[in-house]
Amino acid sequence: MKKSTIIYEEKTVLTAKFYHPKSDDYLNYDSTIIIKDAVKTPIEMILKFRGIYPYAAPMPPEDHTIKATSILDLCVKMKRWFKKYGYIIQ
Repeated sequence: MKKSTIIYEEKTVLTAKFYHPKSDDYLNYDSTIIIKDAVKTPIEMILKFRGIYPYAAPMPPEDHTIKATSILDLCVKMKRWFKKYGYIIQ
C-alpha cells in the first residue's frame, strides 16, 4: 500500500468571535492545512488553541483535526464546528 505524500502545507492563525452582542470574547487557533495525494480525504486541518481563555463563553477543545474531501467541504465543516460552540469566524 502506497503512503500518501504531502503536496501542499499552509500555516495560519484563525480568529473566532463569540456570537453575542455584549460579548468581546475571541479565540485564536493556530491552523495547519495539509493537502495530500490520498484518495478518500486528501485535505486536513489541524487546529491548536493559542491565546487567552474566554471569560464567559464556552471553550471548544484545544486540539482538533478536521478532514475533508475538498477545500469547500473543509470550510463548511470548520464553520459548523465553531458554530456548535457559539463562535463565528472573523
